[in-house]
Order: sequence, then C-alpha cells, then structure tokens
Amino acid sequence: MDDIFPIRTRGRATLDLSPDIVRDLVPADLAAITSEKGSEAPALKRITDRHHALARNLAGGMAEGEAALVCGISNSRISILKADAQFQELLNFYRGEVNLVYQDMHEKLAGIASTALDELQDRLEDAPEKVSTGQLMELAKLGADRTGFGPQSQQTNVNVNVDMAARLQAARRRVQERIVANG
Repeated sequence: MDDIFPIRTRGRATLDLSPDIVRDLVPADLAAITSEKGSEAPALKRITDRHHALARNLAGGMAEGEAALVCGISNSRISILKADAQFQELLNFYRGEVNLVYQDMHEKLAGIASTALDELQDRLEDAPEKVSTGQLMELAKLGADRTGFGPQSQQTNVNVNVDMAARLQAARRRVQERIVANG
C-alpha cells in the first residue's frame, strides 16, 4: 500500500536508530548527567516594541499562549525572555503600571459615584417635589439592586417527552394495516 501512496499521511517518518558504540561509560559520565550544561540564552541587546507589547500583555494577566499569538512570538521565546533580567525588569515595570492604572481608575469611579450620590441626596432633601415619581422609582430600583434586594428572575425548565419513536412506529403500523386492508 505504501508503494501506491508514497506520501506519508500520519505521524512522523521513521528514522533508522542504530546505536554506535563510541566508548564505554565511566563513573565520570554519570556525574556529568546531573551537572548543569551551561547553555544560557544571550542577554537582550535592545528592547523592542514587541518586547514592550508582550510585557504589557503578560503584566495585564494575559495567558502566555495568547500573548504569544498576539505579539507574534513563539512560546519557547517567551520562556527564554522570562529568564532574561532585562525582560523581567520590564515585566515588573508594567505590573506596577497596571496596578497604578487600576487604582487610579477605581479611585476616579468611586469619587464620581460618591459625588453623584451626594448631589442626589441634596436634591432630595432641598426640593423633593422637583424629583418625579419615576425618578424616585429608578433610584429605589438602583439602590435595591446594588444592595442585593433587586428583582430576581426565576427560570423553570420543563422537559416534555413526546416519545417520537413510538408515535412514528405506530403511524407506520397503521399505514401498513391500511395497505394490507385495501390491498
């Protein structure tokens, strides 16, 4: 069959694995197995825009595989970069930036919400007649919803078993009986 279809369609091609004895093993060879090989990736010569983008994505919590796809860098290269001192420093810098941006955004949103609530409170106290019933209802709904007392929806799942196979079989039997009776 392989002669007819010489193109391999599954798996890797088989390799001839014939061992050649070069020399006998000595105790020093066993000790060399546990020692570090000394292979180390060269340090980054310069940090590019791709390095910055990768560091920002990783610092922001993106998975390594996803960051690799987004930045066009292989997973093995990310592993090498994460071991580099300069890249680690860049990653730590962006981790700090992410925290600062989040804290700043959180503080701003909290401040806006607090100011808005203070203004609503003042308007309700100073001129309650100027606040419509609809606005009061919306405020009540919002307050109830945010404090855990909002409307809750319930879903009821109903399973209906119509037994289509038995009905189809009965219909076929009736058709067959009519054919025989009219036959």
